[in-house]
Amino acid sequence: MLKMIIADDEYNVREGLKEVVRWEELGVEVIADAADGLETVELCRALKPDILLTDIRMPMMDGLEAALKLKENGDPVRVIIISGAEDFGYAKTALSLNADGYILKPIKLDELRQTVRKVVDAISAERSREAQAERLERQVRENMPVLREKFLAEWTMGMYGNEKEVEDKLRFFGLPFPVEGPWTVAVVQIDDYEQAVGRYSEARKQLLGFSVHNVLDEIAARGGSGTSFPMYENEHVVLFRPPAPGALDTAAVCREMTDSLRTYLKLSASCGIGRPARSAVDLYGSYREALAAIRHTFYTGKNSVLFIGDFEADRRELEFPQLFDAENELIRLMKLGDAEEAAATVGLIFDTLRGHPRLPIGYAQSVCVELVHAADKALRELDENIRQIVPDYSAVLASLYDKREASELREAMLGLFGRLAGFFAQKHTQKNGRTVQKIKAIISRAYMENVSVSKLAEEVYLSPNYISLIFKQETGESITEYVTKVRMEAAKELLKSPDLKILDIAEMVGFENAAYFSTVFKKYAGMHPQKYRALFQS
Repeated sequence: MLKMIIADDEYNVREGLKEVVRWEELGVEVIADAADGLETVELCRALKPDILLTDIRMPMMDGLEAALKLKENGDPVRVIIISGAEDFGYAKTALSLNADGYILKPIKLDELRQTVRKVVDAISAERSREAQAERLERQVRENMPVLREKFLAEWTMGMYGNEKEVEDKLRFFGLPFPVEGPWTVAVVQIDDYEQAVGRYSEARKQLLGFSVHNVLDEIAARGGSGTSFPMYENEHVVLFRPPAPGALDTAAVCREMTDSLRTYLKLSASCGIGRPARSAVDLYGSYREALAAIRHTFYTGKNSVLFIGDFEADRRELEFPQLFDAENELIRLMKLGDAEEAAATVGLIFDTLRGHPRLPIGYAQSVCVELVHAADKALRELDENIRQIVPDYSAVLASLYDKREASELREAMLGLFGRLAGFFAQKHTQKNGRTVQKIKAIISRAYMENVSVSKLAEEVYLSPNYISLIFKQETGESITEYVTKVRMEAAKELLKSPDLKILDIAEMVGFENAAYFSTVFKKYAGMHPQKYRALFQS
């Protein structure tokens, strides 16, 4: 129940207002009344009402002065002004105070109820928004560890374009690192992971991942020079700042990590290290190098710490920025459902790979596997399951390592991304179709009112530009054209009735101006409304 104070210098008016309106039905309780402006201010300060219903003409201090005083003091009370003064000066002052209502004497009860109900609804809506904002803030606090890992993963994957954005997020997540480079990325994986956890329950797998993360993060955070997070089930990423003078270098810290995992968790692990990235927005390159380095465990054996610079054959991997851009573009096109452009982008990626024949087949395979993982990640972020879209997903992924020619790899990737893009294309079509039907239904029931694209966008919780685009794509006409068509068809039916005036028909189909209605009708039907009506009268 909202609290309200009534202020008026006439006792009978105050008592009358308290008695003649059933305030409880409006969700309002009258907690006090005041006879002058000073008393009004004092009561509002003491009782903290939600609404002040005040006359203007009062002794000591008038209602407008009292309202101004309260606003200057930051009082959030909603003010409804009552006055017998109809001159523009009072109305202008009331508007400058952002008064929530202005009622002229003699007071009409229906107008008073309507004004108060409007203020009550506004207060309720505001409190609902505040409660929702508070719930969202609480959810953010509760999910901070998950959001932190998501940010670190997106940062590592190169999803932030400027250092200021990265710096703001580091501060928000309480990560005490300067944004300036260089940054080095390392990737830690458990050797023979599938075999190591083959008999583990899901709960035990999760516990293992948590334990590995704790070991890595404790070592990385020592001296405030790094942090770690799980990228995938068996892929832990470690971000390093330059070591302090006298501290262990990156390779030595990674060796300590693998030794600690072996000592405390009885697990063999290997680590790949990329070259230092020059700035905070270039981590993706170092991450890709770390992944490439750790693949060399095929040659070096388990429990290895591998720096990409030690492998001459892989030193060329970051010579292809256009390749990285094409891979990101492929994921974007997949989500847009553009199968044709996605296929062209797959072709571009393989043309780039074929342009460097000295690259080992393992590199091309790893690019394809990474693309598949990126697609899987993008789908999971959209609450989709790649295994439901591609039932033979595991077989497709495993088969990539069986391909011995670039053309075979290319065909496999074309097939996979063609299916994924097709899924999104169908999903977008269905979703857009439902949205257009909903918009049409809203127009059908509200065409006689002021129907605008912005109001329709609010109804379907989408942007005006987006609904305009999909409506045009689905129907071949704009929303405005469709609204006009619905109104004109309704007007045609109404014109068949000789008892209705043209002016009445114009208002019934949403036109305030009969002349403008006639102009639009003539453009739509090829003749004026009177002439169209005459067709049926004759």
